[in-house]
Amino acid sequence: MKVPLLTIFAFLWFAGPGAIAQTTGSIEGKATDSSGAPILGAVVVVEGADGSRWTTVTDGEGAFKIMALPPRNYSVKISASGLSDWAASNVSASVTPESTPLLAVLEVAPEITSVTVTLPPEEVATEQLHREVRQRTLAVIPNYYVTYEENPASLSSRQKLHLAWKLLLDPATFTAAGVTAGIQQSKNSYWQWGQGTEAYAKRFGAAYFTAAQNLLITSVAADSVLHQDPRYFYSGRGSKPQRILYAVESAFRAKGDNGKWQPPYAGLIGLVASAELSQTYYPGSRTQYSLLGRSLMFHFGGLVGLNLMQEFFLKRVTSNTPKRASFADAPVLREGTPVPLIAVDGFSTEDATDGRAFTFVLAEDLTVSGKILAKTGDVASGQVGQVSTVQGGAKGIWLERVMLRAGNVEIPLRSSRVRGAADPVQHRELSESGKVEVTLFVAKDMQFPEGQ
Repeated sequence: MKVPLLTIFAFLWFAGPGAIAQTTGSIEGKATDSSGAPILGAVVVVEGADGSRWTTVTDGEGAFKIMALPPRNYSVKISASGLSDWAASNVSASVTPESTPLLAVLEVAPEITSVTVTLPPEEVATEQLHREVRQRTLAVIPNYYVTYEENPASLSSRQKLHLAWKLLLDPATFTAAGVTAGIQQSKNSYWQWGQGTEAYAKRFGAAYFTAAQNLLITSVAADSVLHQDPRYFYSGRGSKPQRILYAVESAFRAKGDNGKWQPPYAGLIGLVASAELSQTYYPGSRTQYSLLGRSLMFHFGGLVGLNLMQEFFLKRVTSNTPKRASFADAPVLREGTPVPLIAVDGFSTEDATDGRAFTFVLAEDLTVSGKILAKTGDVASGQVGQVSTVQGGAKGIWLERVMLRAGNVEIPLRSSRVRGAADPVQHRELSESGKVEVTLFVAKDMQFPEGQ
């Protein structure tokens, strides 16, 4: 029996709306913590096997619902700040209102607890000092008075004496005094001593004694009494101008044994004392003023030059330096990176008023080179800075003071990708859930510390 074509069309016309309604389903449920308290602002992500993705957030009752889903199985993942993710697979999109809602219980995220056994500070300093006195530039020149440690321990008076004594007895120090004496003899400096072996011995003794008194008076006695550290603290971090400034500043300040920067009292006292003492064995009629002035000039000028060499060159040719985590390799979240957020309590021009606070949650992980820097569900907050009419007559919302909390790092966000641009916030309604997704942008480069 043939069915009239008109009958088929009539059937499709009247049955079509009902048939279409049955081709979509929904996934709904509730998210709570382990105590049964509902979770507000948990991010719910529903994904299909084909890569399709739907996102929403839970309301004040912890409830969520995503509609208009093709009737098949999905994976569901729920994330909230400070809680472990909850996940389920093969969740069917229900086409009947009688289906049982999902109940997701999110547990507190486990923390990795480590017990670190630390040595007493003096023992730590002893271990670090043992490495320092093996540091040699070009495998020959001792480079003891610089520390490359990430967290250098302060030195005791005994350790400061040990460091100075180690340098004074090093063959390179005697060689340097010999070269200095040879140059002075060739130029006939301190002519009163004349020439010959005896004159060379006097110049050699004066050069070596000057180095010894500088070390013992400044780096041992004055630094011990005033509790200052005689070493240069290598930075190796930041931009080139920042490192240059650090090296220059370090010539005019000293780090105290308490770890704080101080005026270089010990260095100045040692300089004056050394200048006074050198008058007793160097011949000539120099005035105290000219001798001290020359000493100051060579002292600070030499420190600036040496510090710059330490910061940019000497480490590369110095042996036995400790390995440091490369700050340059730390992940950086670049300025202008888009950040998708979902408003927890709704977001519209009707709700927005100047100064109103809004809370958002991160809609998806922010990753750099495979490392997650900010996790889905991390919370961002900010406030409305302005609501005004934009081109076309519609209203736009400008946000200010928006910060995304990612672990221990606060990431500043802004409305526009380009710095200085006055763009309203980009937002759209998620039709399947009725929530609003907002796209903000990282406001400046953010370098994340190791372990973050």
